[in-house]
Amino acid sequence: MRIVMWRLVLLMFLWSCWIQCCCRRMVKKEKEEHHWIQWNEHEVLAYWQMPLLTGCGLELITSNLGRFDETVEEDAKGIEDSLTLVESLLDLDRSGILQRASGKEKPLPSVVSCICNQTTFVAWLFGRIDKKESDADHAATANATISPAVLKLHSSEVLSSILQHEDYSMQRCGRALAVLPKYASAFDDSDENPAAKSNGEGNNVLDGMEILLLSIAAYRKTDPQIEVECEFLENVFDSLAASLMREDNVADFVEKEGIELMLRCVREKVHSGGGALKVLNFALSGAGNGSNDAYKKACETFVHVGGLKILFPLYMARKSAIPCPATCSEGGSNLAKKGMTKENGGAVSKRAKRAAHARKKWLAEVEHNAIYIMYALTRYIGKDSQYDAHARLLVKFVEDDCEKCDRTIELCLKFDEKARIAEYQYFRSDEAEEAEQAGVDIELAALDAKLRGGGDMFHRLCAILSFACIGSTRSHGHVRDQLKLQGSGISVIKEGLKEFDSLLAIGPQKTQVERYLSEI
Repeated sequence: MRIVMWRLVLLMFLWSCWIQCCCRRMVKKEKEEHHWIQWNEHEVLAYWQMPLLTGCGLELITSNLGRFDETVEEDAKGIEDSLTLVESLLDLDRSGILQRASGKEKPLPSVVSCICNQTTFVAWLFGRIDKKESDADHAATANATISPAVLKLHSSEVLSSILQHEDYSMQRCGRALAVLPKYASAFDDSDENPAAKSNGEGNNVLDGMEILLLSIAAYRKTDPQIEVECEFLENVFDSLAASLMREDNVADFVEKEGIELMLRCVREKVHSGGGALKVLNFALSGAGNGSNDAYKKACETFVHVGGLKILFPLYMARKSAIPCPATCSEGGSNLAKKGMTKENGGAVSKRAKRAAHARKKWLAEVEHNAIYIMYALTRYIGKDSQYDAHARLLVKFVEDDCEKCDRTIELCLKFDEKARIAEYQYFRSDEAEEAEQAGVDIELAALDAKLRGGGDMFHRLCAILSFACIGSTRSHGHVRDQLKLQGSGISVIKEGLKEFDSLLAIGPQKTQVERYLSEI
């Protein structure tokens, strides 16, 4: 029965590939009827995929996953095909094909919504990520085409895609990760463990937050050794960061000492430190203009456990504090070092250039995350904060002759220049001319280019400087003097705050920026 069921799943997957292949051939053959063919391709794909959402397709796939034995090659192939099928559904949903084909009269729920509300597939993914491979399993799968490590990696990729979907992050579906319902299959014997039922609901809960933190903890002191491990770790960090867009997950993250673990990873300067900074950014920053109590508590906890001692060296761009990418990653390879040293002259291979670019991207992300975390602290920490966090943060900007203020000014002017250049280059580009002919608002498109080019960072750095200036008279005078030496003035900060204010929706964040404008 088990072999028949996985073959059914495989048949569904092959059917999907065949339909997509036919659609591509139709598009290639009938280029003259472009608009009709585009609609036809979407409808063909959607008609095949809709029964999986409206019928029992997802439940069937989820139920059979628990029956497969990974040590059997055919079953491992069935798991891989099932994950690929769900991934295909997520891609179609993300591209909007299913919604366009379903029509406006009866719009389909998102694939993520169906997965979270109708199945326990997410719990199965967490269970697969947490699964420990025994020596017997390792021996049984030593020569297998699909190894357990590949299935673990694929599971982490699918989980990351689900948690990054807006329906989950906006709490339209799914539960907090710490209270997920355990995996259940329609083929389970309802009477096989009656004692477990009598113990209450707690036994039917899976702690996904704990699983993600434990997966990261394995790399808190050491780097991943192979590329598969490196990719798995990145997927886990992406999953955890995306989950922290929800306040209920942030509260559990703080309670389970997630902040302390992330700081440990950064302090050890291993590969996991880069992902840990990203997670801290999401854990402290918040997603909207609500009460944000969980994010405020997270910021206070960050200061209380000594996060400022780790953050400020990164903010000051001290090389000795920056986490190093693993040698199995592109940015940490020897090619990256060769590309970085020879970029000003000499022959450099394409691989070395690509590796050097990955290294630069890594360093830029560390800098950006440090700025985002610093802004989050200034945004949420007030005079009423616990652990004397407000005073402890302010004193950092005053100590050592206000060197942190000097660094903030340096970054502020740097990103202001980058933003202006990005805006200027957009106006001079062919893209702007094409957009104007298409009736697109050029000013709005240029603003988008400016924000992506560095304007977003510039706005937050202006807010950080305002926090330091308003909280300390000494910092305020020092900032004014340094800006004059740079041939600038406090008006640069005010202009950045005005532009920032114009982009914010009504709420506490906008109110804070307006207060900065009136007091600076």
